[in-house]
Amino acid sequence: MKITGRHLVVTPALRQHIENRFERLERYEVKLCHLEVILGVNKLQHSAEVVCTMQGRRIQAKASTREMYATIDQLVDRMGAQIRKHKERLADHKAPTKRSARKIPRLVLRKGGEELEVIRPVRAVLTLEDAKRRLDPLPGSLVVFTALSSGKLQILQRIDRDRVVLIDP
Repeated sequence: MKITGRHLVVTPALRQHIENRFERLERYEVKLCHLEVILGVNKLQHSAEVVCTMQGRRIQAKASTREMYATIDQLVDRMGAQIRKHKERLADHKAPTKRSARKIPRLVLRKGGEELEVIRPVRAVLTLEDAKRRLDPLPGSLVVFTALSSGKLQILQRIDRDRVVLIDP
């Protein structure tokens, strides 16, 4: 961190205040490189500017008030807002979906006034043991899978609590 003063002497107390305030930005878990803080005084107006790079992107913030410590606080708040905005853009806001809950294209066939819905579930390539583990404990549940050993389509059905049937079409 490089701290520069224009028309101002950077005291150890001011340097310590700047370092303490910028430590708050560590909670965003980003690496700030080449951090340069420039402080200045023009008549009664205290100004501060920071320039740094974050993940190859240049970030810059400016603040100005009548008191230097308040200016530094405002500057750190503006930097935090820019970092939050950058991380928000990177975040994926879509709800996580399970593989089995994916949208499956459905086809509706009409035969003589009666509708027949065709569902094509996603088939996983599994061993018989893995298919047994995926099988729901409720009677009547099914697991459609492609057998790892033979490459054939197979269906595993639970008849009751202790009985499982392998259907080999």
